[in-house]
Amino acid sequence: MTHYKNLLSNKLFRRDQIWFTEKNRYGATDLYSLAEYKVRNDASFESDYIKGRYGAIPYIGYLNSLIS
Repeated sequence: MTHYKNLLSNKLFRRDQIWFTEKNRYGATDLYSLAEYKVRNDASFESDYIKGRYGAIPYIGYLNSLIS
């Protein structure tokens, strides 16, 4: 398990080897595989992840409430 997005490479892993987690609005975690998405074999997994195509984008919330 890693949060290092540079490992999202079609040269290192197959789509069924890449899994994402995402918390829903109730705080429950959903787990799903990249294989659930229709993705070209030559697609840039990292770039598409950053663009939000697979969900699971890290979101901390508003930092102002933590600083105050």
